Amino acid sequence: MKKTKLFLWCFTIILFIELIVVSNPTWYLYRIFTKPLIVGSLLVFFLIQKVDKKTKVFVSLALVSTLIGDIQLIYASDLEFLFLGGLIAFLISLMFYILEFSRSRDKSINFIFPSLILSLYAGTLFWYLHDYLDGLTIPVAIYMITAGMMILFAYLRHDDMFHNGYIYILTGALLLMLSASIVAITRFKSDIMYSDVLVMGIHGIAQLCLVMGVLMSDPFCRKQKSLS
Repeated sequence: MKKTKLFLWCFTIILFIELIVVSNPTWYLYRIFTKPLIVGSLLVFFLIQKVDKKTKVFVSLALVSTLIGDIQLIYASDLEFLFLGGLIAFLISLMFYILEFSRSRDKSINFIFPSLILSLYAGTLFWYLHDYLDGLTIPVAIYMITAGMMILFAYLRHDDMFHNGYIYILTGALLLMLSASIVAITRFKSDIMYSDVLVMGIHGIAQLCLVMGVLMSDPFCRKQKSLS
């Protein structure tokens, strides 16, 4: 517990420093150091935890893919191909999260209503951006579908809906979609005030929620806590 609290303090400081750097254009080059530390610190923290083997593999690969995407997007405004590379890396990350969440799916939960809500949101956003996507129409559409599936599987998990692990994972999945939506809108359609700060703040919190939620839900971690 003490190690977790220490990590959370460190993570908060790392995220705060990144938000300061990203809000100052003259410091933008320093993001190659500050931005990767957000997911990088989460990856290190997760790797030292004792969790189910498949969970460790899937979530670690999701975080590695996210880290690769984060680094590529630092320079995506100058190099167009890096935006596509970042999009692919984030897409792979979502797929690993889907693999992890699908392992604990509760088939008794009705998926039709949340599927309709997610489809409505993704469809509306895609319609709003469609004319401005240029050659990225298909990759963006695939990403939106995959992000919606990740949220759906986070919702369909076999866990107490009032348990912290379930709440954290679902919150993280929703925040991840929100940060991606802001990126898409500012990239293709129109500016949003303080978008860089908003994206990184939401993105960092989303990744933290996903990792902490997975740890809270993992049977091995629960057993360890009950013995401590």
